[in-house]
Amino acid sequence: MLEDISKIKASNRRGAKKYIAEKGDNISYVLDTAAIKTDSAFDGYYAIATNEENITAEDAISAYHNLYRIEQSFRLMKSNLEVAPIFVWTPKRIAGHFVVCFLAFLLERHLEYKLAKNGIAVSADKIRYALNSLNLAKVTIKDSCFFIKTKAEDLAYKILRVLKIPSPKNITPVEELNL
Repeated sequence: MLEDISKIKASNRRGAKKYIAEKGDNISYVLDTAAIKTDSAFDGYYAIATNEENITAEDAISAYHNLYRIEQSFRLMKSNLEVAPIFVWTPKRIAGHFVVCFLAFLLERHLEYKLAKNGIAVSADKIRYALNSLNLAKVTIKDSCFFIKTKAEDLAYKILRVLKIPSPKNITPVEELNL
């Protein structure tokens, strides 16, 4: 970085740039040995700050390692569940949209938990993909209407079994469906 000033100006204060200091009025750059020495005092240490007074070090580390689930949850809510209310503008509808998104998030996490408890560890995306593969095709023959089950992902049937939901029949007359 010291050989190419454009890299110093383009990067942020993380990484190697935090060990580079400006020198003089003509703005040249030098290695900041004091910053290196300060950081080296912490080499090999892992610190976690907490406001919990009655917690063991192991519990603090375990809680810290589970933070990724919270971060993943916020990403999931923002992207897949589209928590940001785009087409609603009244406070009542915004709140309603948020509640529906949050309930969907809770159901999704609960389903992940139930599946994992039954030895099926899969992501929310795989669950959604599998459930979306459960489809029926409408077929009309003469005056009779039927729904034929299309090929679905194996995971979809495992999910149905865990939830104790019967799998749809291969061929179902329209009269048997609650439409």
